[in-house]
Parts: sequence; C-alpha cells; structure tokens
Amino acid sequence: MTDTSMALYFAPGACSRVVLVALEEAGARYEARPLSLADGQQRREGYLALNPKGKVPLLATAGGVFSESLAILAWLDARFAQAGLLPPASNAWGRAQAMSWLAWSVGTLHPLVYRARMPARIHPDAATHAALRSTALAEMAQQLPVAEEVLADGRSWLMGEAWCIADTHLCWAFGRGVDSGLDATQFPHLAALVERHSRRPAFQRALARETARC
Repeated sequence: MTDTSMALYFAPGACSRVVLVALEEAGARYEARPLSLADGQQRREGYLALNPKGKVPLLATAGGVFSESLAILAWLDARFAQAGLLPPASNAWGRAQAMSWLAWSVGTLHPLVYRARMPARIHPDAATHAALRSTALAEMAQQLPVAEEVLADGRSWLMGEAWCIADTHLCWAFGRGVDSGLDATQFPHLAALVERHSRRPAFQRALARETARC
C-alpha cells in the first residue's frame, strides 16, 4: 500500500458512510471494502485480526490500520487539509465548535440510532425491544432541537455557509432515526439539511460506492 492509497472497510448504510463521504470530499485514493453486518462478516476471524473490536469503519493506511470514526475523520482532516473537512487550525474557535457538533452526533445520536435499530443487541428478550426502540427515538427527539434551532436562522450548514464533516454525520444519524420511525416533520430544518447534503457530489459518489456493493 503506497502513501497515497488506503482501504476503507465499511458496511452499507452504517456510520462508515460518513468516512466514505470524507474520503470522497478529500479526493483521496482508496479502495472500498464492504462488509455485511447482517451476515456477521465483522465478527469473522479474518476481519477480527485487523479490528478486534468487530466494528466498522476501519481504515487501512501505509502506516497501519485504525478504527473509530472520530479518530479516522481527524486523521483525514490533517492528511487532506485542503478538503475542509473541519475548519482550519487557524480558526481555533470554529474548529472547536465543529468538533463539538461532530462529537455530539458520534457520541450521543449514534448510540441512540444503535438502540433504535438493533434493540436485540441491547437485550435478548424480544418483549423489551419495542420499549427500547421507542425510548431511543424519544431521546433523539429531545436531542435534535439543539441542531434544529441553530439551523432555523437560515444558515446552510451547522457552521454557517461552509459545509464540514459534522454536517455529514448529523445527516446520517438523523436519516437513520427517520428510517427507524422518528417523525421527520418535527424537524423541517434538519430535513432540509439532509436534502442539501444529498446533492453534494461527494455524497453521491460515496452512495454509489455503497450501492455498487450491496
């Protein structure tokens, strides 16, 4: 693997989509290697040898492999600074705000998506699954006004007129919540954000990478 080539292990529809978008925004040279979570490929011996956590995404680089979306996105931002995945280091306040949005989506919204979509992995008793799902979606509905109210001032993106990768993660989390039963009509500005984001060429290329391997 050369210094300019990478491989991303991902699952269609999973949070690894955000890293796919980041790679496309950066114009990076990489290979997309899909895993089927439904088939348990993330728990097979060959993949666990690379990532004992049994999760996606996993990015393989010339320097080695590493996991966790926040770490991967921060590394890609440093490696491809011209892509604007995050505000530049010279804008310390803006960068901190963008990281705050990203950490909130990764650390708060994503676990709620997980509980809403895969309650069987939280508790084996099927009788609890409806309650787990509804509780997770209710918590999402309480969290999302934080972003809805910010977007209500007419800005195009969380940080104003400039997209950053936090927008992508929020769009993914919101979309998966809606897929799980969240009422999107409560959040018209977030729905508009998702629509704007869906028109970005990098997102469209990332989605094509996913669907080509479904």
